[in-house]
Amino acid sequence: MRSIALLGALTLGLTACSSEKLNVPNYNSPSVDALSKDPNGIQLLATGILVAERGGLAGQTRDFGVFGREVYNYFTTDGRTVQNYLVGLANPQRLDPGGFANGLWSGRYQNMKNALTLVEAANASNLSTAQKSAVAGWAKTWYALNLLYLVQSRDTLGVPVDIPTTPSSPSPFVSRDSAYKRAIAELDEAKGNLQAGGTAFPFSMHSGFAGFDTPANFLKFNRALAAKANVIRGSTGCGNPCYTAAVTNLGESFISTSATMASLNLGPYHIYSTAAGDGTNANSFVQQNYVYAHKQAVTLAQKQPDGVTADDRVVRKLVQLATPVSPPGNQNIAAEYRFDIYPSPSSPAPIIRNEELLLLRAEANWALGNTTAALADLNIVRTTSGKLAPLGTLATGATGLDAIMYEKHLSLLFEGTRWVDMRRWGRLGQLPIDTPGMFVAKVMPIPQAECDARRPIGAPASVLPRGCEGNL
Repeated sequence: MRSIALLGALTLGLTACSSEKLNVPNYNSPSVDALSKDPNGIQLLATGILVAERGGLAGQTRDFGVFGREVYNYFTTDGRTVQNYLVGLANPQRLDPGGFANGLWSGRYQNMKNALTLVEAANASNLSTAQKSAVAGWAKTWYALNLLYLVQSRDTLGVPVDIPTTPSSPSPFVSRDSAYKRAIAELDEAKGNLQAGGTAFPFSMHSGFAGFDTPANFLKFNRALAAKANVIRGSTGCGNPCYTAAVTNLGESFISTSATMASLNLGPYHIYSTAAGDGTNANSFVQQNYVYAHKQAVTLAQKQPDGVTADDRVVRKLVQLATPVSPPGNQNIAAEYRFDIYPSPSSPAPIIRNEELLLLRAEANWALGNTTAALADLNIVRTTSGKLAPLGTLATGATGLDAIMYEKHLSLLFEGTRWVDMRRWGRLGQLPIDTPGMFVAKVMPIPQAECDARRPIGAPASVLPRGCEGNL
């Protein structure tokens, strides 16, 4: 595994074919100068960032889902997908920094570097000032999103927020709050760039960004991410200033109160296909038939007004297995359900949807004491997506939070939010322990390779570089 300490040497891997061989730069090791001079260079860099983003999503939602007791990963021939994630190391019980559950690291930093490379290439090109600004806003948005993914996975351990200019000088770790502040600052800076970015990007995006493919519309996606970051930061110490900012951010996003599933599903998506050379959705059961659903969603599901039918989110998203499936290693935690969220390998996967935006606004308004506004958004989701009766009131204390967490659990099932939400509200202890000896991880560890790369030469293994102390 590559570490961020070595990221000064990372480059974007791209391939290209052309009969004009002498005119094709080496895209497997591109230079900013070469990319800025080639007409296709900016497009290839942008496409490469989107491909990398898509490639990292399935693993993240799966890992977060396992930690948040939404998902079982019963890879047939390797019990480490259970042991490394749900049991880990002892004394104290924790995830192994050298094991399976230490990922979601170097790929995120590599794409942050790719975003910086794109900005450099655009600035060195003959693009117009507005086009350069549009590229900067687009790239900084992806930089910030990757940083958000990183801090969500490591939380109180903190993360580096900068890409080192030289491999020998790794960027320092910063606190969780500083990481969220930096991500929000990047998104806010990107907002200004996008506003000055003219009417079109100097590259194209795939169909998953239909409706978000101009600087003005992409800005709505940017503001949705800023809102999510501010809501999370609000619950971890920032409080009302962040919640107020989140409500403002959401007003600039693509949020809609239209009570239809089409409206709730609105948002940018990663797309997949089975075409040769393209990528498939790895979380489709058709593609990888060892990813199962935890039964907690079924256990907690409320009934529709008929008093019999379960919450429609459970009905739509889960399928009961004809025969329960046990994990490798004969551990007594048989899976009884699978997901039907991605019915085919070509099913698109959302980055963020309007349904989540409504729930974020409900949470922010609830925290601010605006329970009437919060209840209105909550009931749009509850009645439309769950087909449940609307709530009559929303309390200001723990009972109100219970209601919000219920809707978020089932609306955003297998979208990578449950573990983060339960942790930031101090509720990890409410997640089930399926069998004795298991535990609920609070954070993913800093990869051992990262810690080793930061350890002073000649220092013993017992010397933990700054940022790696939390692995113990």
